[in-house]
Amino acid sequence: MEKQNGIAVDTHAKRISNRIGLSCESLPKKIEQDLLKIFPKDYLKDINHLFVWHGRNTCDARNPKCEICSVKKFCSTNIKNESI
Repeated sequence: MEKQNGIAVDTHAKRISNRIGLSCESLPKKIEQDLLKIFPKDYLKDINHLFVWHGRNTCDARNPKCEICSVKKFCSTNIKNESI
């Protein structure tokens, strides 16, 4: 099986990456480059699926469920909201 070399940056991946603070970029290619610096190559095939799942089930665009979020302690948006 061939290993994946990149990460698909769709709407979910872009929104979650920006909201959590993994990237501050707006262009998918630049977001992908930021993510490639963070995630090990062995996990690249799963990253987009995880962003989609998290975006649909927890970190909804209009109504994020921060109180049940499994990554809120790493999330820059949650950290900002807690300090207000």
